[in-house]
Amino acid sequence: MNGNFNTVNSFHSLKCPTCNGDCILPARKLLDDILGMYMACGSCPPDPVFSKNIPLSNNIDDHTGLCPECKKRHLDFVMGNVLTILKEKGLFPRDALLREVGTPLISFGYQIPYPPRLGSKDIVLIMDSITKDIAEEIIKKVPEIKGVIKRKGLQSQSIGILDTDSSPHTYELLSGCDMRCDVILSLFGELCIYKNQSRIHIEFNNTKIKKMEELYLRGELENAVVVDGFCGPGTLGLLSVLGGARKVILNDAWLPALRNTILNIKVNSSLLGINMVFENQDHNELIGDEPLLLAKATGKSEVMVYHGDIRKLDMVVKESDICIIDTFPSINPARFMGACKDLSKKLVII
Repeated sequence: MNGNFNTVNSFHSLKCPTCNGDCILPARKLLDDILGMYMACGSCPPDPVFSKNIPLSNNIDDHTGLCPECKKRHLDFVMGNVLTILKEKGLFPRDALLREVGTPLISFGYQIPYPPRLGSKDIVLIMDSITKDIAEEIIKKVPEIKGVIKRKGLQSQSIGILDTDSSPHTYELLSGCDMRCDVILSLFGELCIYKNQSRIHIEFNNTKIKKMEELYLRGELENAVVVDGFCGPGTLGLLSVLGGARKVILNDAWLPALRNTILNIKVNSSLLGINMVFENQDHNELIGDEPLLLAKATGKSEVMVYHGDIRKLDMVVKESDICIIDTFPSINPARFMGACKDLSKKLVII
């Protein structure tokens, strides 16, 4: 075994790679808690009736709308608290609207049928107009805000790299922690996918999950060798493990995505029936070229994590049953299909 590889300890030794705190929950713990995580209790005040298109008439501080029992607040009170700070600091005008504050992402993303009631560190906030000192003020004075991210470029511009010849595009974490999780639900199981949201593409796309469900229902994942060639934080490849694949190769050219992939293997290990054998913790090249093995997990399936250009993955992968091609919306997958056909019997374009 190469000296750069380290054996992996139990999940409980993990700390958040951003804040070194305990904001990463094991998948089983999170799935047990998620249904009631954002519910109002019997003592919560009624939902506010703020209009997103009319300026707020009153200032909102960290006590406004706070439930005396569960100590949670409706999302609108939290965003109103942030808006009050922005107006007091002169960054926003007095007639600024609530909808202009930014994009709030709950720390544990889940499709809930009601407005969330939020506790401490429950929101990662993405903003277009913000400075570092005011971001720090928000973290200090609004307890529900976990991290403040400044958006760079257009909202439609994907975070990460388009291909190995492009420059990385990332947002900037100004204060707090940007680690958050999306709970992925499928017909054949659930996953908890963590991501550093300033460095990983924001995505809410059930179409991809439905595509994987189709493969599962046709029996194509069972005992298959699957390549997830543009794996990002690992969602589709790890769903393949849940679906019965005997071997999954996860590959991406963007190192921050793969660090999240490795974290997600550890977080979901009990659901997947696999355990990490080793990982290369020393590798720090942001953009991959020739495939480098970063991690390996074994158990019910064998999982390999490679950092490299998909067009060179045939250096280490000689044959597979399915190759998943999931590029950014702005990228035509046809440019990679030739290389992927050399890897696999079947291409699945998502």
